[in-house]
Amino acid sequence: MKFKQLLKIASSLVISMLVISCKKTETIEPPAQAQNRILSYQVTNVSGDPLVGVVNDAEKTIKLYLPYYLYLTVLQPTIKVSEGASINPASGVLVENLLDVFDQGKTVEYTVTGKDGSKATYKLIIEVQQGDFKLEEISASATDLTELTFDHKFKNDYLTINWSGDIPSGNAELDRQLLKITLTDQNQKTYVIDNNRGAKLSATALRMDYLLSYTAAPGLESGIYMVKVRFYSKTAALKYPVKITVLP
Repeated sequence: MKFKQLLKIASSLVISMLVISCKKTETIEPPAQAQNRILSYQVTNVSGDPLVGVVNDAEKTIKLYLPYYLYLTVLQPTIKVSEGASINPASGVLVENLLDVFDQGKTVEYTVTGKDGSKATYKLIIEVQQGDFKLEEISASATDLTELTFDHKFKNDYLTINWSGDIPSGNAELDRQLLKITLTDQNQKTYVIDNNRGAKLSATALRMDYLLSYTAAPGLESGIYMVKVRFYSKTAALKYPVKITVLP
């Protein structure tokens, strides 16, 4: 009796092993790639090798590391997308006003339309490899303010700021393009100095000078102003305000 039971068990095991060995190996196909992808992003308006953006499909971002010493104000990208897909803005279309992207947080996006009609939007994230810079205070404190004056007879004071850091570029005309000086009064009204009007702004590795002029800041009134300076992608502000007096 026991022998017959053992025989049945052994037969069942043999049959099970034969069934398992006869089954085919199943191949799992990888999921199909989306048809609305950016495959590569390169900036070509540079000397030598292009700058390569890192495309992240999961987050729908393109991260571009931009060496600050190139001082690019425009990007010309070459973009490859999925076969049969289209992209807007198209490959080769310039990213203009790059300083506005830095200064105002302007968003740059690309929409890819796959050949199946599906859409995906990628955001360009630009990380400029520029160090911070520091401004030396003009006023001694929040109450002991330095006073600057200007009038329509050009008896004007210089706005002079000593600084240190990765500035300037060494090219006077380029510096005037990359530098932005903003004056903000106590009512939060802002005036952007026109670097090319009146006596032009000049900059060295140690200081920047600008002769205040009514042509450079039309409508500027007497008051107390905070001063902010942007050089390329970085911005620094004075802790203490200055007093500006406008004479008739």
